[in-house]
Amino acid sequence: MFRFKIKQQIGQTLLEVIIALAVITTGVVSSLSLTSYNLTTVFSSETRLIAANLAREGIEAARQLRDSNWLAGNPWNQGIVDAGKYRLTVNFDPSANAWTTQSQAVDIGACANCQLYLAGSGVYSHNAAGNTATAYKRLITLKQICWQDVSGSEVVMAVGQNCGANPLIGYQVESLLAWTEAGRAHQLSVIDRLYDWK
Repeated sequence: MFRFKIKQQIGQTLLEVIIALAVITTGVVSSLSLTSYNLTTVFSSETRLIAANLAREGIEAARQLRDSNWLAGNPWNQGIVDAGKYRLTVNFDPSANAWTTQSQAVDIGACANCQLYLAGSGVYSHNAAGNTATAYKRLITLKQICWQDVSGSEVVMAVGQNCGANPLIGYQVESLLAWTEAGRAHQLSVIDRLYDWK
């Protein structure tokens, strides 16, 4: 005759179940935390990329105004600065296909006109009419670059100072972007120099 041996099946103890649940829970929580961090990082990267492009756009707008003046035979800095104003906002007018500037009297923190709005066409501007407010503010600051004959070199003047008797040869253009993300204030600055030559 055949004898069958019945194996005893040993059940899991309560302690083993608790440990298994703890391991699984730790894995799930870690995965969710990593996913949440990745989503936050993606959003932050997108925000910084938009800010960088808007800052570069401010520099390019000033450059385009200078180049258009050259092509039209106008003074190279016409329309960029007005009577000693050194802070400005720039707007693109799609109907005229041209950039315009508006002088500002205050720094970016106090500048209500520096707020950027997004139009339905995807164009950012300082025009609030019918557009959606964004988190971004942009201010262009100009510093005169003067040629010092005595030293034979160029000098960047302080904000609001002019060259006086020395010839004006260009502007140092700073495009400053400010925005708030997750309750923290951020700023990004792009600086370039535009000269009165090609």
